[in-house]
Amino acid sequence: MQGQKYSVWSLFKHGLRHHKTWEPAWRRAQLQPGYDVVIIGGGGHGLATA
Repeated sequence: MQGQKYSVWSLFKHGLRHHKTWEPAWRRAQLQPGYDVVIIGGGGHGLATA
Protein backbone atom coordinates (compact mmCIF):
# COMPACT_ATOMS: atom_id res chain seq x y z
CA MET A 1 0.00 0.00 0.00
CA GLN A 2 1.38 3.37 -0.97
CA GLY A 3 0.91 6.46 1.10
CA GLN A 4 -2.34 8.30 0.51
CA LYS A 5 -1.88 12.00 -0.23
CA TYR A 6 -4.15 14.24 1.83
CA SER A 7 -4.55 17.64 0.25
CA VAL A 8 -7.43 20.02 -0.44
CA TRP A 9 -7.56 18.83 -4.05
CA SER A 10 -7.48 15.16 -3.00
CA LEU A 11 -10.30 15.66 -0.47
CA PHE A 12 -12.37 17.49 -3.09
CA LYS A 13 -11.74 14.85 -5.77
CA HIS A 14 -12.59 11.93 -3.47
CA GLY A 15 -15.63 13.79 -2.16
CA LEU A 16 -17.03 13.97 -5.69
CA ARG A 17 -16.62 10.18 -5.88
CA HIS A 18 -18.43 9.75 -2.52
CA HIS A 19 -15.12 8.66 -0.94
CA LYS A 20 -15.29 5.21 -2.57
CA THR A 21 -11.77 5.37 -4.02
CA TRP A 22 -9.82 5.96 -0.78
CA GLU A 23 -7.16 3.40 0.10
CA PRO A 24 -7.42 2.00 3.64
CA ALA A 25 -5.38 4.13 6.07
CA TRP A 26 -4.64 1.12 8.33
CA ARG A 27 -4.96 -2.64 8.22
CA ARG A 28 -8.12 -4.48 9.23
CA ALA A 29 -7.47 -5.85 12.73
CA GLN A 30 -8.56 -9.34 13.72
CA LEU A 31 -11.10 -9.40 16.55
CA GLN A 32 -10.14 -11.33 19.67
CA PRO A 33 -12.50 -13.95 21.13
CA GLY A 34 -13.06 -11.81 24.25
CA TYR A 35 -12.17 -8.51 25.89
CA ASP A 36 -11.95 -7.32 29.51
CA VAL A 37 -13.02 -3.75 28.73
CA VAL A 38 -14.71 -2.10 25.75
CA ILE A 39 -14.63 1.70 25.45
CA ILE A 40 -17.27 3.16 23.16
CA GLY A 41 -16.73 6.66 21.83
CA GLY A 42 -13.68 8.59 20.78
CA GLY A 43 -14.43 11.97 22.29
CA GLY A 44 -12.42 13.59 25.04
CA HIS A 45 -13.85 11.38 27.77
CA GLY A 46 -13.45 8.15 25.77
CA LEU A 47 -9.85 8.96 24.92
CA ALA A 48 -9.08 9.93 28.52
CA THR A 49 -10.59 6.66 29.73
CA ALA A 50 -8.55 4.65 27.21
